Amino acid sequence: MTARTIDDHFYDWESDVFGFGYGSGEEYTLPAIKAFMSAIPADGKYDYGVLESALGPTVAWLLINTFAHANLISYGTSPRYGWLEPAGMRLKGYLDGKTFDDLVAVMNSHAADYFPCFKDGCNCGDRGWVNQKICHNPFWTERGQ
Repeated sequence: MTARTIDDHFYDWESDVFGFGYGSGEEYTLPAIKAFMSAIPADGKYDYGVLESALGPTVAWLLINTFAHANLISYGTSPRYGWLEPAGMRLKGYLDGKTFDDLVAVMNSHAADYFPCFKDGCNCGDRGWVNQKICHNPFWTERGQ
């Protein structure tokens, strides 16, 4: 199997964190994900008020929770103000360089025989699925990071 591209890594990340769009939901989730990251300055520090203004309070807080569970953001004493972790900064950089149409194309470009990787196992090798093998996806926080 060939090495994963950055677009493959995004596809795998989106499939792991959101993954239930099935060709219908992505038109709603992708713009929200992109808008969330776009509302965060280049230094990676976020303010919930800015996120609420950009996305609406409901979407902002759903994504703050989702990204915290995915280890993409951290915060000190309150999730109202936090920062992107290294994997979150890499995701932001990727999303900042893509249009909505680019992201839809990425999500629609994988054939039915494409097997995504996950945090708890990898499909990158010649043997197929290897349970507990770390897949080095730049959008996931690996042990020790």
